[in-house]
Amino acid sequence: MKIYINLLVQFAFSILIFSSCEKEYEFSKSNNTTSFPSANWIQVSNVADYGWSIEKLESAEKFSKTSGTKSVMIIENGKLIYSWGDCEEKYYVASIRKSFLSMIYGYYINSKISLDATLSDYNIDDKSPQLNDFEKTATIRNLLTSSSGVFHKAAAADEGSIPERNSKHHGEEFYYNNWGFNALGTIFEQQTGQKIFQVFNDSIGSKIGLQDFNRQSDGRYDFSDVSIHPAYHFDMTTRDMARIGLLVLNKGNWDGKQIISKDWIDTITSKKITVSKDYGGGSYGYMWWVNDGSYMADFADVSNDAYSAQGHWSQLILIIPGKNLVIVHRAKKNLDPSRPLLIIKMILNAKK
Repeated sequence: MKIYINLLVQFAFSILIFSSCEKEYEFSKSNNTTSFPSANWIQVSNVADYGWSIEKLESAEKFSKTSGTKSVMIIENGKLIYSWGDCEEKYYVASIRKSFLSMIYGYYINSKISLDATLSDYNIDDKSPQLNDFEKTATIRNLLTSSSGVFHKAAAADEGSIPERNSKHHGEEFYYNNWGFNALGTIFEQQTGQKIFQVFNDSIGSKIGLQDFNRQSDGRYDFSDVSIHPAYHFDMTTRDMARIGLLVLNKGNWDGKQIISKDWIDTITSKKITVSKDYGGGSYGYMWWVNDGSYMADFADVSNDAYSAQGHWSQLILIIPGKNLVIVHRAKKNLDPSRPLLIIKMILNAKK
């Protein structure tokens, strides 16, 4: 499933609760101190106090609504600057699931999971065909960087041709392969004895106050006849995705509490392997896209310090550390390839 932002060129003292993105208002004057939402996100009362143009934000909103966007949230220093669409609608986050898994891997690295362990070490195999000796020497690190060199059919993957077996060395080349991502799910649960959705909820969701996520109903496995390793799907609201983005922007710290180690956040969001122009360029960390030299930089004026979680239908959690900015963009269908990039560019241009 390769239809992500990286591939697009080939491709809110009164409280009013709405059924769409929050429009509660507070923060009447400029404040660059990072804030964290409590029960609800609170939108700033006057975007101009924070150096934003309301006219340009409204233009971005109008344009996005003609483009197929479902919702957008713009978070600066932890404050909801602007939003539109239904941010309470819960649906499929697509391949952003992989970035979520990467986050919880950090709790077990060097205890129950080793980055240098091989598939053979953890008794990972598959069916039709079984893995061969070469494939079994791929490491956890190789899978996290989508460069395992294991080319096997996978659950929740596009139908189509895959490279010839044993045609690439481990770690040699980035190849977006759902088999590796799904196998990482199997490895996580096998080695920790814990379920992905339970760990995500207990270690992250409950600690940062996800408003809508329910581990029992919003996490599900997708099984397939072509592989023994299921995909692990998340359903989530835009406003909860924004909390995840804020947590990662703040290096795993939530309102003074270290939820995920800073070192692990730095590790997963930093360059590990170069991504070819066929996939949009830039780099890849551990299941996070790193923006250096990518099409997002070229066409949306996104700075090279940015990184993101991305998924099918233009699901995006974009994090720009230099601007203390998180942008969540969501759709429910394939969009014209240039539209999400233009929306991001318009949002960034709205900052005075």
